[in-house]
Amino acid sequence: MELVIDQIKELKKHMVTNQMLQNIKNETQNPYLKAKLEDILVLYNAYEETIKNAYIDEDDVLTILSNKLEESSMFQDTIIYIDEFSGFTKQEYEIIRKLLRQATQVNITICTDNLEQASDLNDIFYTNKQTASKLMKIAKEEQVEIAKPEQRKEQVRFQSEELRVLEKNMSRQSTIKYEKPTSDIELFLAQNPFSEIEQVAKTIIHLVKKENYRYRDISVITKNMEQYASLIRAIFARFHIPVFADQKKDFSDNILVKYILSVVDIFAKNWSYETVFHYLKTGFSPLAKEELFELENYCISYGIKGNKWYQQEWKIAKNDEELERLNQMRTKVITPLLEFKTKLTRTKTAKDVSKALYEFLSQNEIYEKLQKKAKELREDGRIELSNIYETSWNIVMEVMDELVMVLPEENLSFEEYTKLLKIGLVSSGLGTIPATIDQVMIADVERSRTHKVKAAFLIGMNDGVFPSAHKEEGFLNDQDREYLKGQGMELAKDTKEQLYEENFNIYKAFTIPEEKLFLSYVSSDNEGKTLRPSILISKLKRMYPNLIKKSDMIKKDSSITTKEATFYELLTNIRDFEDGKEIDKMWFSLYHFYQKDEEYKVRLEEAIKGIQYQNRPANISKENVENLYGSTLKTSISRLEQYKRCAFSFYLKYGLGLKENSLFEVKSIDTGNFMHDVIDEFFSQVLR
Repeated sequence: MELVIDQIKELKKHMVTNQMLQNIKNETQNPYLKAKLEDILVLYNAYEETIKNAYIDEDDVLTILSNKLEESSMFQDTIIYIDEFSGFTKQEYEIIRKLLRQATQVNITICTDNLEQASDLNDIFYTNKQTASKLMKIAKEEQVEIAKPEQRKEQVRFQSEELRVLEKNMSRQSTIKYEKPTSDIELFLAQNPFSEIEQVAKTIIHLVKKENYRYRDISVITKNMEQYASLIRAIFARFHIPVFADQKKDFSDNILVKYILSVVDIFAKNWSYETVFHYLKTGFSPLAKEELFELENYCISYGIKGNKWYQQEWKIAKNDEELERLNQMRTKVITPLLEFKTKLTRTKTAKDVSKALYEFLSQNEIYEKLQKKAKELREDGRIELSNIYETSWNIVMEVMDELVMVLPEENLSFEEYTKLLKIGLVSSGLGTIPATIDQVMIADVERSRTHKVKAAFLIGMNDGVFPSAHKEEGFLNDQDREYLKGQGMELAKDTKEQLYEENFNIYKAFTIPEEKLFLSYVSSDNEGKTLRPSILISKLKRMYPNLIKKSDMIKKDSSITTKEATFYELLTNIRDFEDGKEIDKMWFSLYHFYQKDEEYKVRLEEAIKGIQYQNRPANISKENVENLYGSTLKTSISRLEQYKRCAFSFYLKYGLGLKENSLFEVKSIDTGNFMHDVIDEFFSQVLR
């Protein structure tokens, strides 16, 4: 089903109507394609009928813009520049067509070696040449004069001869050797992703401190943003490197969204244990952390769920003081939720529900709590996350406003409203803007910027990643797409064209830097699984016989960078020294430096204790034995047998008195007692 829905979205982007699909379905002799088109048509027609005169599909926005441009004079007699696009959808081509009719001049840049018709898919600029061909065709159809193309033949970007050679030979099948010494391209083999990013951070510090680079002159580019983004943030923070990840985040992971959806789930799932404590653990709980843990243990032990939360006060506890405290916590939790539920029962429209939800958030001071958390994060140096916290409130309010605007007086149940709210929130990608001007940019290969970057780091260059593994064809396979294209219905690229488009993206990544290019790959992933280098690594080694190659597989180089990062380097060298290895004498001086530093003194002492810890158990004192077990020995055969089996488990159970959290459930050992109690109660009732 998801594959067909995705296909419908693709059809809409390429302005394919259901009538066009119907015509092709009737004409095709391929039974498999006919069946696929039949499935798509059923859903397509149902979808169009559902949203007709009621909703606007986000995929229709560009089509609407194209139609509205005919009525607008906004772009009349303008000069338009379109830069850094390698292709367009049918909707976007139609918009360009409308702009050509109004603008005085439309300038479009295409990254290619020439504008001749591309016939060979091995041409790295195949996609771009196809795009140029379509643009010129549109211009001719609109009877717009095409100026003589201006081609920049000289390379003004690269300040390095090595990078100029790389750009010229990236797309060639045969390898051209660069015999001169290589200094602007480096290759690094890392043990794992952690040590790979550490090396990147050290190199960036060197570039900034020794070679007068700015952080904004540097980009880190990857094909695996999900794996590397959080790792880069953590390690770069240790080196005090400001960083910005150019990625669009899924808003469903946002803390405010989780809070709202957890409230929804409490009512939808009848106050289940999981939903209530998911709500309480989002960070906006009215309870202190210790109170929350105590309440959770109580609910697990006594099976508190459903109407047990709000039907009546709890009456079971170890003592009256504990019972009163637990009921106070219960009241704090349920009061705002029950008031919100009461308001919802009186609501009828999306406007009413949105108002009730807004009042609930205001009553619980969620906006103030978000601002407070954002301020704490900003003071802690976590600027990007702080901006997300500040932005999230506005995003949620916008989604609620849109629901009211689209469905102002339409009757909705709370369940229907929450479904629409979830769709709106989950589909709201939260893009971020750089917190400062001077920071390192992390970007995906497809989203990487190509201007004003002096040094670039291409990381994770392993087999199956650079380039990526073959992708599935989808609901409509390559043969289907080829047939539809022949019938005048051009959809998204097939897998072969996607492959060569990816080759262009890799070419673009390799040619981003003006001065220096650093390439790295790992020998194993985070789980220890062995990984192979990309085929591009082998090609580079053949092209540059004198390529600078570094690795931390045998020995990891230590260096002095920032105060925080160097502290961890010191601990590594201390551990090596304890193992009998020779270390540089400078680490002894650094040891004395941190030993005198008030901020690091205690941390250093604790770390050394951990390094020197031998895990040799010592006998506990007589005083501690008596505190644990008492002065009189009280034992049994089972206790002595447990001590024989494992002295440590004996200590945990009978010394510290630890036990597993009690659960509200009937165990097999309780069945006999339960049956005896039932029989006893039965005869007691009979004998009366």
